[in-house]
Amino acid sequence: MLLQRLQDFEKTTDYIRPDISLQNLAKKLDTNTKYLSEIINKHKQKNFNTYINELRINYITDKLKENTVYRNYQIKYLAEESGFSTHSAFAAAFKAVNGLSPAHYIQLLNHKEE
Repeated sequence: MLLQRLQDFEKTTDYIRPDISLQNLAKKLDTNTKYLSEIINKHKQKNFNTYINELRINYITDKLKENTVYRNYQIKYLAEESGFSTHSAFAAAFKAVNGLSPAHYIQLLNHKEE
């Protein structure tokens, strides 16, 4: 049941809220933090922070692919838009998920469309 609630959560954009935490999400999903953390570790094979960061990076990656206007925004804005509090945390998470820095990724997207 909790896995279904997690999947429903993934369909929203609640994960880009800067105040999202294990505690907030556990409360929202009507469970406790220990059980939620265990479910994410077991079924998603990652810890809570990695799970949220990946959702955020996938969100902004989709925006960059679908809407070329996003490619003109500063990295700082993309970080804020996807729920990261710092540019450096965003850049590190982006590189971990996509294998490239945000700037390089945008460059490649623009090059593909030329």
